[in-house]
Amino acid sequence: MIGPLTLITTDPLLLLVLVTATLFGVILKGTVQARLAAALGDSSAVQSGSGLPEPAVHLSLWRLALYLLVGVALPRPVLLALRGQSAATVLLSGPPVLLACALVLLLLQRLQQQTLPTTADVIGLGLGRAALALTLHAAFNLLPLPQLDLGWTVGRVLPPSPQLPRPLRGTFLPALAWATLFLSGGLQWAAAPLWRGCRR
Repeated sequence: MIGPLTLITTDPLLLLVLVTATLFGVILKGTVQARLAAALGDSSAVQSGSGLPEPAVHLSLWRLALYLLVGVALPRPVLLALRGQSAATVLLSGPPVLLACALVLLLLQRLQQQTLPTTADVIGLGLGRAALALTLHAAFNLLPLPQLDLGWTVGRVLPPSPQLPRPLRGTFLPALAWATLFLSGGLQWAAAPLWRGCRR
């Protein structure tokens, strides 16, 4: 198990801060994508409820469990009728939104360090870890895999192609890719330039 649930016995408060901040960023990504689609003339995502940051709309129990156990947050896809460049604009807004959320968390961490007593350091640590997690997710979503922003973009921009077998169209393939890349250090290496930029 490589997800944040490993913290439950050692530091439950850190677990709470990390999970809350990370999932808020992931949910906000879907909310922004839904609102952007509506601005481009496609209100299907907003009508389905994705235009509001409601956890029950963006995450299922299975996707939440996958995040807690493996560390990868795969929200439900935003419903889109758009295709081509408009769809790419909406879907590829995801990684920048995640990076913007990481920057906000790092700012909150700095404010915490300057204003709150050292006994609240666990909050700052949780915010910092959540910022790193969102940066990793921003890089990960640039892989052309199902359930990821670039994967959805490829499906919306290119002509229809033969579909993957049903098990590979769900969360299994991206979860396996996340675990492999995370454990090998490849994901951290790919996200390192983004992380350095966020911390400047």
